[in-house]
Amino acid sequence: MNRDNENAVDKKRRGLLKTFAASGISAAILRSSPLVSGMLFARHADAQLGGVPNKSVVIYVPGGGIHNFWAPTGSGGNLSLPAMSAGYEAVKTECNFLRNMSHPEGGHGRMPLILSTGYQGDTYDVFMGKQLGPDMPFSYINLGVHSNGQGILTREGNTNVPFQDNPFNAFNLLFGDGAGGGNPKTEIMAAHTRAANAIKSKLADYEVHRLNEHLEAIADTQRRLDDLSGGVSCGAAPDASEFPLTYDNFSRQARLQADIIVAALRCGLTRSCSLAFGNHQGEFRIPELNYTGNYHQSIHGGSNGLPNYPYYVEMRAHLGTLSAYLIGRLRDEGLLDSTVVVEVTDMGHADLHGRDDVPMMLAGGGGAINRATSTPGSGYNQRDMLHTAARACGVTLGYGSTIPGVLA
Repeated sequence: MNRDNENAVDKKRRGLLKTFAASGISAAILRSSPLVSGMLFARHADAQLGGVPNKSVVIYVPGGGIHNFWAPTGSGGNLSLPAMSAGYEAVKTECNFLRNMSHPEGGHGRMPLILSTGYQGDTYDVFMGKQLGPDMPFSYINLGVHSNGQGILTREGNTNVPFQDNPFNAFNLLFGDGAGGGNPKTEIMAAHTRAANAIKSKLADYEVHRLNEHLEAIADTQRRLDDLSGGVSCGAAPDASEFPLTYDNFSRQARLQADIIVAALRCGLTRSCSLAFGNHQGEFRIPELNYTGNYHQSIHGGSNGLPNYPYYVEMRAHLGTLSAYLIGRLRDEGLLDSTVVVEVTDMGHADLHGRDDVPMMLAGGGGAINRATSTPGSGYNQRDMLHTAARACGVTLGYGSTIPGVLA
């Protein structure tokens, strides 16, 4: 996760800061609360975009999928999802499922190449953040769920950026005021409230209402963190040694990270987020499922000789429900039409380390993307999907081709 250096932010925002200052909104207020500054800069950006999607979300699901068990068929009300993609049922009308796609670097250990063409330079999520939200408090946010330790997905320039796997740390970084000391939970909310009250007289009534909703959304996420941590203050940002984030809570952590992403987008803190479920080794377990071994084992031999990979199918389908949760939350918060979601993976049939029939999907995008359909992608790969998604946002990526049938 990257937060712009304050001096760099001031330089890029100088013109807007002068505008805000003329309206009686000081730079000190903007610095004291990322929430308030994000909302103001988002208002300025939204006024200039005219309905074009202006937010980007990347979801990484390791382990590919088996084409016959994943590839949807039909469209509209007749869109049918096989067992491995059944987890997307609740949001299928928001999605464009890409079938017959390829991956030029398919296999384990290829995470650094999924969002780029090489091992240097900004990855897609970083690039999109810089293009869509150069004035946002955070250029991009990359969260994970037990994702560190085996490969990286995000790179800024030539620097690998680790996942923020700890939702407590993520919450504190995004919504904290950076003051430190005392009771962080009280300080976080007090700083936002002070800044919000200072600018309310400068806002329209609907913006005051929105600002109050943002504060309540943050408070609600804080309550969720408290519930998950057994009463530990989320503002204390406990690390793994203080509060272990175990596989037993994998799904809860995934949904909580999704909630944090939605809150960050809604509050105007960033325009580019990524969320990874595990890493390329798939070492995690999901104990609430029938199969309680790790994901990697479910792919390679976890079926105990049973046909049709039932454990692989079950676990991949469950990961689909976690993607669907994030997409559904974006939809419910009114963000999905202005957000282009891409779901990427690292291979096709994972037991074969395949590079063909790689399951990929786009969602959201309002009128920019054809949804509730399954699009053939023969001859195209994930870089073409990224190019297509960027085009939907009015951004030129610099590599890849447009996949026919995706853009409306």
